[in-house]
Order: sequence, then structure tokens, then C-alpha cells
Amino acid sequence: MLFNRNDPKTWPTYKPLIIAHDVGRSRDRSTAVVGGNCPIGPQLLGMEEFTELPPKLFGSARANALAATDRKYNSNAIIVADLSNDATYAESLCERFGSRVIGLHITRSGDGMNPESRQVKDSSMLVYKIGRSHLLELFHSELQADKVRIVDSPNSKRAYEQLTNLETELRESGTVYTCPPGQHDDLGISAAMLAWAARHPHLREWVRNSERSRIVRERKPAFGWGAFT
Repeated sequence: MLFNRNDPKTWPTYKPLIIAHDVGRSRDRSTAVVGGNCPIGPQLLGMEEFTELPPKLFGSARANALAATDRKYNSNAIIVADLSNDATYAESLCERFGSRVIGLHITRSGDGMNPESRQVKDSSMLVYKIGRSHLLELFHSELQADKVRIVDSPNSKRAYEQLTNLETELRESGTVYTCPPGQHDDLGISAAMLAWAARHPHLREWVRNSERSRIVRERKPAFGWGAFT
């Protein structure tokens, strides 16, 4: 397939591959959006797959469903996960994906720049706090600048509709975006999370940490039967 800058499915790779994972509440589906920066030419952000995970999944079952998407891309993605509603989910994610996970806490305020190192069992996870409005406006700026390429699919169209249907309210603190009653914004939020991660100044550090962890896991043992296989 010939490379086409406007079609992420033709890109040979992403720089790097990112899966953004919005975690739904009890009545919502959790979602995953797959993409990343274009490896060739001027920097573009591509979004290739928009997935709704099966409903009513929690903890390790939800992490395993996310892993099915990850495996389609050689289990090599940076996982950006929403921990706003379930901080304990970090344990299931770390057990499944290790140091590839970056946490995001979406709240009323925060610029998503300064992480908290959160202890998760025998490891730690970086968790960034970002305002919901700030997150959405970052994504909107990328779209307005024509820096985003999205594969056409029913779910990508649904994500776009979710974002355009958000209600806005002007307050002294800025614009507030809310989801109309009975509607969802999970796919749209995952897309915004991916855009945040792809443009983040710490992205290279996340990739280096992930690569170091992979090297340690794949290193052969010095003794025992594993040393001879």
C-alpha cells in the first residue's frame, strides 16, 4: 500500500503508537482510540481505530479487553488511561501493560504538564491532572490547524458527533463542556486524550521508559534452563 499522508492506514508506523483509553462509568462503555504521530514529513496526528469495549467490564476484565486491541498492534503501544473515576484500576493496568501505562486524571482544572508519581503495588505510575475543558480545547486546536487525520469509520463518525453535540457554557473560569443528558462522549474523550499524549513534551521519556522495561523483560536469565534456550 502506497504511503498517503492523509490516510493513517497507509503509514508504515506511528511515532510512537498510542492507545488512549477512556474508562466508562457503570452506564457507559469504555473506549480505546489507536493512533499517533506520522513518522514522515511535517508532523501530523493520525487516528486509525476507534473501539468501544464490551459493556459492564471492570478491573482485570476491562484491562484484558483493552489488551485485545493492543495485540493487534504488536503490544507495543503507549497506553494513556483515564483514571478519573477508578484509581484502583491502575493496578490492573500495571499488571497487564507494565510501564507502558500513563495515567490521566480529568477534572475541572490542570494543564496536564506536571505528573504525580503514584505508587502501584511494587511499581509506580505517572499520573497527569488535566482540566476537561483544557483537554477538549487542545484537541480542537489541532483540528482547527488541520493537523489531524482520521480514518473514516462508523465509530470515528460517532466520536466526531459526540464532540459536536457537547453543550458549552461560558463562565468566569472559561468555557465548560458538558454532555447532554442521555448521550455519551467516551469516544470523543479518548480522541482528545490521544491528541494530548501525542503532543506532550514528555512523550519521548514515556517511550524510553517503555523500551527499557521491554529490554529487562526480554533479557535471558544467566542461570537455569532459560539460559540455554
